[in-house]
Amino acid sequence: MSTHPRNSNGKAMYSGKAVLKFINFEILESVLYDTSKIKSKKRIVVEDDAQEKVLDISELLVDFEVLKTEEIQTQDNIYIHRFDGSTSLKYNADFGYWIIKYKKLIIEWDELIDTAWFEDR
Repeated sequence: MSTHPRNSNGKAMYSGKAVLKFINFEILESVLYDTSKIKSKKRIVVEDDAQEKVLDISELLVDFEVLKTEEIQTQDNIYIHRFDGSTSLKYNADFGYWIIKYKKLIIEWDELIDTAWFEDR
């Protein structure tokens, strides 16, 4: 939300709980980077070391924290976005991503609380 009009500092902000409402949508991918079988490494590079598992979107999105978004395509008022983030403790807070195709997105949140943890404070 670094470019949102209500964000005066230009950095990614933490908003607390938010609701994303997609209108006319289709889930294209829903993937978990499973690290549960990695035992001997101190440093894990998720994209290289973890096992990619297709996971039902209803499972992946429980307590999912969006850390990064990427607009993949926009054409004829149809959008395709990728959302990367961390999953619930059920999945060891491993990283995952989902890709959605949609016509409209409504984001609702109460307030911008603070600068996001991954930004320089």
